[in-house]
Amino acid sequence: HVVLAVGHSARDTFQMVHDCGVYVEAKPFSIGFRVEHPQTLIDHARFGPNAGNEILGAADYKLVHHCKNGRAAYSFCMCPGGQVVAATSEPGRVVTNGMSQYSRAERNANAALVVEVRPEDFPGDYRRNPLLGIDFQRQWESAAFVAGGGNYDAPAQKVGDFLAGRPSQAQGSVEPSYQPGVHWTDLAQCVPPYVIEALREAIPAFDRQIRGFAMADAVLTGVETRTSSPIRIKRGPDFQSINTRGLYPAGEGAGYAGGILSAGVDGIKVAEAVARDMLRPA
Repeated sequence: HVVLAVGHSARDTFQMVHDCGVYVEAKPFSIGFRVEHPQTLIDHARFGPNAGNEILGAADYKLVHHCKNGRAAYSFCMCPGGQVVAATSEPGRVVTNGMSQYSRAERNANAALVVEVRPEDFPGDYRRNPLLGIDFQRQWESAAFVAGGGNYDAPAQKVGDFLAGRPSQAQGSVEPSYQPGVHWTDLAQCVPPYVIEALREAIPAFDRQIRGFAMADAVLTGVETRTSSPIRIKRGPDFQSINTRGLYPAGEGAGYAGGILSAGVDGIKVAEAVARDMLRPA
């Protein structure tokens, strides 16, 4: 019994598993940017006069908008009082993620603002090459590296400039938290046009739910490409690979979870499946 519980960025393992003949299929995921607002703005929008109450702590949010182009734009992995962090795993590429410390006491709130991407969007026939989603991710991570200046600074743009379709030249009232730094530019070069179109429609819609969400000086930092695994190592009802008996794909990298909690739950299910198989009479 082999449990394969890798992360969603274990690209070399994905390649190895595919090369060994294990059945792998392409799956949808999402890409976009990280957005930062003052945490106080989110607190006041969510808690009103109770903002700042120690019992409530830092406010969070979860937003979704169904766009005219048929795609969904949504917030993901919202980090109250947190920071945007570097998450690249390969040279010559820039990837963002977010995190909060236990106290959630940093100045900014951040979340991924992402748009769904389908296997049909990948360059080539995903049915013949299920790893094309990785190539798609790499394409835009490389574009972000170039747009950021080629030194691992992340490309960034103020929301007001993004909505107006003009490059940003300088920081506004919201200070980006990404380290080592950001390069102000036009993020339209860092993701596909349909992602830009969807986010330009979604951000004003989100502003109607959280007043100030579309504030001109809020910061978008790119790119967020690792929302979930670009592949699924397909398994059957017994949680084993459909063509490799004894292999139990599990968690995010296997394509069966989209975050820490869901990955943990999936791990429990797989452990139970392994136990059932081990206890089954010969």
